[in-house]
Amino acid sequence: MNYPKCKKVDVTETFFGTALEDPYAWLKAAKDLEVLDWVRQENEYTDAWFDQKEIEEKIRQLKEAAGEKVTYRSISPWGQGYAATRIEDGCYSLVRLNADMKEEAVIVGQKQIEGFTAFELKVCPADDSKIAIYGLYEGAARPAALIVDMQEKKVLAKAENTFSCTWSRTAPVFYYSDTISDAATQQSRSRVLGYQVLTGETVCIYEDTEYSVFGTVETSTDNRFLMMQMQSDYSHTRFIVYEEATGQTMEITEGRSIEIQYIDSMQNQHFFISKESSSFGEVLAVENGQRLSAAKVVRPEGKEVLDGGFVLGEKLYLMAMADVRTRILCIEDGRESIVALPEEIGTAGIIGRFAEGILLQFESFTCRPMTLAFDGVQMRVVHSEKAAEHPDFVVEQRFAPSVGDGRQIPYFMVYKKGTLLNSQNPVWMYGYGGYNSAMLPGHKEAVSGLDIAGWVEKGGIYVLCSLRGGNEYGTSWHEEGMGMKKKNCYYDFIGITEQIIRDGWTAPEHIAISGCSNGGLLMSALVTMRPDLFGCVIDSVPHTDMIHFAEDDRGPMYITEYGNPRESKEMFEYMLSYSPYHNVKKVPYPSIYIQTGECDNNVPPYHGKKFAARMQECNQSENPVLLRVLAKGSHDRGSGEVYWRTIAEMQLFAEKALGL
Repeated sequence: MNYPKCKKVDVTETFFGTALEDPYAWLKAAKDLEVLDWVRQENEYTDAWFDQKEIEEKIRQLKEAAGEKVTYRSISPWGQGYAATRIEDGCYSLVRLNADMKEEAVIVGQKQIEGFTAFELKVCPADDSKIAIYGLYEGAARPAALIVDMQEKKVLAKAENTFSCTWSRTAPVFYYSDTISDAATQQSRSRVLGYQVLTGETVCIYEDTEYSVFGTVETSTDNRFLMMQMQSDYSHTRFIVYEEATGQTMEITEGRSIEIQYIDSMQNQHFFISKESSSFGEVLAVENGQRLSAAKVVRPEGKEVLDGGFVLGEKLYLMAMADVRTRILCIEDGRESIVALPEEIGTAGIIGRFAEGILLQFESFTCRPMTLAFDGVQMRVVHSEKAAEHPDFVVEQRFAPSVGDGRQIPYFMVYKKGTLLNSQNPVWMYGYGGYNSAMLPGHKEAVSGLDIAGWVEKGGIYVLCSLRGGNEYGTSWHEEGMGMKKKNCYYDFIGITEQIIRDGWTAPEHIAISGCSNGGLLMSALVTMRPDLFGCVIDSVPHTDMIHFAEDDRGPMYITEYGNPRESKEMFEYMLSYSPYHNVKKVPYPSIYIQTGECDNNVPPYHGKKFAARMQECNQSENPVLLRVLAKGSHDRGSGEVYWRTIAEMQLFAEKALGL
């Protein structure tokens, strides 16, 4: 492969007595003219590798398959209808829907606000002429919210550096959290502010004095409370209750950071899911004005992992996971019942509320997203996309031993009835394994936009890996895949891969794997640990340099998950043992497509660039190592036509690598 020439600079750093060479450190300077020129050459090389007619045809096929299919999320009441986010082409449009969920108007179109991607429309319940547009400025470290007067068509204020915001339900007050982190000192602090629309003033509601990676805010549906969380990491938090009418603030967790999640408030009680002493979670009720130490257990730990809930008709409903599939449980008078969903193996999540109920989005491996309205009695479909039925598909959950400690790791397989065990089947595997986030059944693969049913219909097998590091099986499942146990995630994925090969489904040359962000770290680690085990790797917006990531803007947030390589010799050596950039060797590698974005505020693009440069230098096979850098890309696959081209490249690259 005649890759673009990438210079090497003599850079050596010493950590705990270990000298590390970093010849591609210069690629960190994203705006340096020499770096920009190398990136241009890499993009041109990737352009030239693909047959442009094939790319155009793949884009045409993808758009045709998408058709008029539209997904609405973040739905909330707005007058007699709803505000919603429409997602298509990797782009977001903020729209107004009527009472029948039909689109009436586009409020903020794609790229309508220059340099700003709008994610969500939040309408003030006390005055629906006031809205907040939540999104991200190009190159910004954190999202922002624009508070707008719709009648005067005027921006009233801008809230920056926020991961969470909400309107008061009783007054025109916009609450938001902001977070300031310092990579140099590894410090991060959050606070909650309230913008008063009537006066134009911004008042500090709560200022945290402890370490917090970010803060969140939400209002209770009984219209009385602002619930504030100060997250010390991605699972542990301190909880503060603010009563709007009195202005009283109480930290009910009493200064302790614990694994607790707010459900809602009802009859002067606050309901929480606590995993402090139970991996799957128990439900607690706290009387307003009391602290968590006085809480009563409403529902002890059961067989399901609890992950949210809602109050409806003075009944408590719990969102739960049972063997990595959604369950909705109703708790009433000490009795428990299951609310039926369209399929047994699927995923449901709350996307909005309306006056008499809750809005849910449901999807599965064979079912495209549909919007459901639940009023406590009936579950009805209010918006869906017509999709083909697949009676000849098999969806099953299997288990494989992790190659690290032998722990049984679950995974889903989707394939057609009659698929032969001939070791020749093309397999697409996806995994994440981190940040206490579960990967649940869905209709698309999250990185390349692969339509799972379409892949299986053509004879492929799809595998969703439920790796440790997520919360598929509770708190312990997360803790067994973070910090000094992070490599369990990689051992789990390897164990699943080896199992499906042993079972005769496929062989390494027929396996494509994909992941993004923390899942990109997973891909990068896997290909450096076991390059012999895969035929193709789709590696999107990855962390790859685990010795320098803590110096990035969001480093203070991420060290809570991975650990800090500067903290101790033990931690440094452990992280160095899997840091993908530092473990590239002169060996044959499979086909690799690495994608990053110049505007990525989560994982700076130097991670992908350095990894690609070293991979291209060291690869001893004739398999390609391609780098795609999106000039306007953030922590995503781009938007609009860039999105279509990126996912077309990913899918076509995998097809070619697997010989399809």
